[in-house]
Amino acid sequence: MKKTILFIIGTAVLNCILLAQKSKFSLEANYGLNGNFFVRSYDELGGPSPKTYFYKKNFVGSIAGVELKFQMDSSSTLSIAYAQSVNGKKINFDGPFNSIYLQIENFTIRHINHFYQFAYEGTCNKRKNNWKYQAGLFYLRSNQQEISLENFNNLINLAERNYKNNGLEEGGVFAGLGYFKTIDRHFSLGIRSRIYFLISTGTFEAVTLTPALSYHF
Repeated sequence: MKKTILFIIGTAVLNCILLAQKSKFSLEANYGLNGNFFVRSYDELGGPSPKTYFYKKNFVGSIAGVELKFQMDSSSTLSIAYAQSVNGKKINFDGPFNSIYLQIENFTIRHINHFYQFAYEGTCNKRKNNWKYQAGLFYLRSNQQEISLENFNNLINLAERNYKNNGLEEGGVFAGLGYFKTIDRHFSLGIRSRIYFLISTGTFEAVTLTPALSYHF
C-alpha cells in the first residue's frame, strides 16, 4: 500500500513538472487611447432652472493595462487582465451664483474605469499567427466626478461617486483584434483594439486602441 501511494504521488509530481515545462506564460503591457461612450451620455439639461451641471467628459481618453496569458497550444491562449481608463474635462466657470461670485478655474473632472477581464485569444491563421482575435468577459467598477450648481436649491455640489460609496459596478463582454510581430525570443510588439459592451445596461461602454509589448517566459 505504501509503495502504491508513493507511486501515485510520484506520478502526480512528475505530471505537474512535465505540464510546467510544456506550459508557456507571457506578460503583456499596453497603453493607448480609449473612447468612452458613457461619459457623453449624461443629461446636463434636465431638472428645474436655473442650474449648471458639469457631468460630461471628453470622449477620447487614455487606457493602460497589464495582462497575464497562458498559452494552451500554438493558436489558443487564456488570459486574465486589469486595465484602467481615464476620461477628463477641464471646467471653467466665472459668474454670480445667488449671493456670491463663483469662480472655477482650470479644474479637471474625471471618469475612471477599472476593467477586470478574462479572455480567450486565438489566431486568425494557424500558419501565420500575427493576427489575433479575442473574446471575453469583464467586470467594471467606476469613479465618476461631477459638479452641480443649482440656484433654486442654493446648492454647490462637488461629488465623486464610486463602488464603495454608491455601488457603481457593471458586467459585460468584449471582443478585440490585434496584430503582433516577434522581436526576439522573448519579446513581441503589436497593437490591439477592443470594444466593450455592458450586458447589465445593454449599452456600449468603450472602444480602445493600444500598442502592446509582450514578454514570453
